[in-house]
Amino acid sequence: MSTNDHTKQSDISKMKTEADGSFKRADASFRNTIEKDGRFEPELDRYHLYVSYACPVSVVSPRMGNDGWPFANVDPYPAADADPLYKAEHVKDLYYKADPSYGGRFTVPVLWDKKTHTIVNNESSEII
Repeated sequence: MSTNDHTKQSDISKMKTEADGSFKRADASFRNTIEKDGRFEPELDRYHLYVSYACPVSVVSPRMGNDGWPFANVDPYPAADADPLYKAEHVKDLYYKADPSYGGRFTVPVLWDKKTHTIVNNESSEII
C-alpha cells in the first residue's frame, strides 16, 4: 500500500492540539452525496461502507494503532473483518487509494464507491 509518512494523521499522540491542550477535530474531507444525476448515482451493489467498533456499527478493529484503524488481517479482533475489496491492512490505505496526496485524518465510517474506487463521504452524521 502507500509509503507516505502518515504518522501525524494516524498516531493520536502526534496530532496537533490547541494552546489549551484540547483537540479540535478537523472537518471531514469527503462530503459527497449519493443522488440521481449526481457524481455518485444510486446503483445496486455500487457502494461499500467501512466502519469501526468505535462507531455504532462495526467492521474494523477498535484498536487504533500507529497506522490507524486496522482490518482483521492485521489485528484479528473478534468479529472484525478483512477488507473485502482491496485487502487493505488499514483504513488509511483506502484514503491513499482515493487520493495519494491525502493529508487529513483517517476516520471511519467511510462510504466507498466501488465503481470509481474512491471515497464518497466520511462524515458519520451524513452517512448514519
